[in-house]
Amino acid sequence: MRSLIARAGTALLLATLLAGCSKLGLGGKAARPQLPTPRQLKYIRYMSQSPGADGRKVYDHLSQARTCYDLEVAMRWDRPPNVTGGPFNDSMHYVASRMPAGLAMNSEVFISGVIEQGRPLSSGGSVWAVKLKDGSEIQAVETAQYSEKQEEAQQNGGKPSMVHPYTPGRKLCGYGFYQGNKGLALDGHTHVPLVSILFAMDRPD
Repeated sequence: MRSLIARAGTALLLATLLAGCSKLGLGGKAARPQLPTPRQLKYIRYMSQSPGADGRKVYDHLSQARTCYDLEVAMRWDRPPNVTGGPFNDSMHYVASRMPAGLAMNSEVFISGVIEQGRPLSSGGSVWAVKLKDGSEIQAVETAQYSEKQEEAQQNGGKPSMVHPYTPGRKLCGYGFYQGNKGLALDGHTHVPLVSILFAMDRPD
């Protein structure tokens, strides 16, 4: 947990949550990035961009995304799944079905699923039971620290990323760190993958 806090603290010092990729297959033998198609990018042209660390434009206000699909397209542009980058020079894992086997602790993940149950925590923040496309379940937890960061962004003119966060059936998508098979399933007994959320949004679909 101490390692996660240190990594997350580093992320908060960045000008944007996602600084984009530092390695995009330019020169050498780097892998060619698996980027969204021009057609997919056309649907998110309403989202703002700014030059990243290497001059390549990245989506700089993720909360502008109207749908979870739009958010994932923007994320895949900023962080192609097969290219290391971002604040920790790691690969982003996009998870819509069962969590990949053998995934290392504190791996960066982008999750997309349906809220089965959600509630605020007494210490602040939120916890959700999320069902993925294949029916598997994960638990997602957002601490008070990151919930407050999203509220601050809204107060500074940003759009709300969380609208009806505890409503079953709504889509939940977001970015965070995989914390192992430490989550508690809805049945109250089974352990499921746990994700510590840094940024999340809920939408009707």
